[in-house]
Amino acid sequence: MEPQPEADFPATLCRWVGEIVLSIPQPARRTVAELIMGGLLAGGGHVTQAFLALTPRLGWQAYYWMLERGRFRLLGLVAALCGIVRREAGMKRGFAVIDDTLAPRASAKAPGAAVRFDHAHKTNRPAFLLCQSFVTLGTVVTCRDQPRCVPIIPGVCRGIGNAGKIALAKTLLRAVGDRLGPLCLLLDAWYMRASLIRMAMQRGHDVIGQVRRDTALFGLPPPRAPGRRGRPRLYGARIDAAAAALLPASTHRIDGYGGRAARLRHVLCRPRFLHGIVVHAVWCELAKRHGGWAKQRLLLSTDPNLSASAVVEAYANRWTVEPLFAALKLTDGMGAMWQRGRTALLRWLHLVQIGRALLILLTARAEPQVLALLRVGGWRKATTLTPGLVKDALARRFGDIEAFRLVPTTQKKTSPAHGTAHGTGPPRSAAAA
Repeated sequence: MEPQPEADFPATLCRWVGEIVLSIPQPARRTVAELIMGGLLAGGGHVTQAFLALTPRLGWQAYYWMLERGRFRLLGLVAALCGIVRREAGMKRGFAVIDDTLAPRASAKAPGAAVRFDHAHKTNRPAFLLCQSFVTLGTVVTCRDQPRCVPIIPGVCRGIGNAGKIALAKTLLRAVGDRLGPLCLLLDAWYMRASLIRMAMQRGHDVIGQVRRDTALFGLPPPRAPGRRGRPRLYGARIDAAAAALLPASTHRIDGYGGRAARLRHVLCRPRFLHGIVVHAVWCELAKRHGGWAKQRLLLSTDPNLSASAVVEAYANRWTVEPLFAALKLTDGMGAMWQRGRTALLRWLHLVQIGRALLILLTARAEPQVLALLRVGGWRKATTLTPGLVKDALARRFGDIEAFRLVPTTQKKTSPAHGTAHGTGPPRSAAAA
């Protein structure tokens, strides 16, 4: 192989980190920047691995202290990340995904740990686990090879059951607000609830999600006869499985599912659980690789103007969250985070997910400065660019970087005594390294 050219630290990543940490108070900026870069370069989920992956500016106590007691708000970091994602995506209406994953735990004292049902049905794993439930709101960006999900804001469920996840999903959506602009929210059957859908529609978002095939659907009623007294009808005839089978079917190629053929039936209707909202119902059957059709799925879209094929294409972006969860658990160590307090756990989880989000955005941009860092082996195509390759390349090239120098200097002066007395700086025992 030919030698690769020497490359400097990516200027785009430096600018993004500086933009994110400028949203929090000045005494915490450099330490938070080191934690973000440490979580980006290292793996495993432990804070110790994060600040050992770079040249630390302070003692190890300062980084734990910043997560436990540092005075900075997570919403400021989330707002700055939303601004970067919206600017880089450049879409008028993006796709957002809300989904959850489980992280097994050995101790019941972990924040939010409880016995929950595991819907993954993995081999050699019991149906009920002592675990934490992490709910994440992410947005979809387009990369060269495939769309990828960028984590925006995570949360940890306090209680068990589906109601806790729905309440947390509404909290995350409320926290993001309109910082990402109008969205098309992609939900699976566990999150297709009237309260969440109505809240999203009130904020100007559309919703596309999968529901049970036996969901009560009713057609639109006929026009009301002139001069007839009484309340107008809300529901028409019931659309059951037999009525859906009589609808005309059409076949389309769905790019989001690898160009597989899909047999679609669709109709405008009103679901009973949405209390009068008109939706576009699409029955989808994907073609199997060896012939025949897969099990039928029922999708609902609150935008009645979308075509049936567009609804299925849009919903295919929901599956981008599964590789994200795999990377967060296997590479970034979501399940190995040791924090015993809920606040410290959420802070560290936010910082790790910000690092993952910046990796995905670097993959989407595919700048020559980033491509120069990669040393692609002979078994991989030269055009393949993944967040894992970018992470490995950055860790190999900038293993002992002084991450605090990425923060732009400001003219505002801060007294050292102010940071120590009021709790915005590291403890006195954390001397400079």
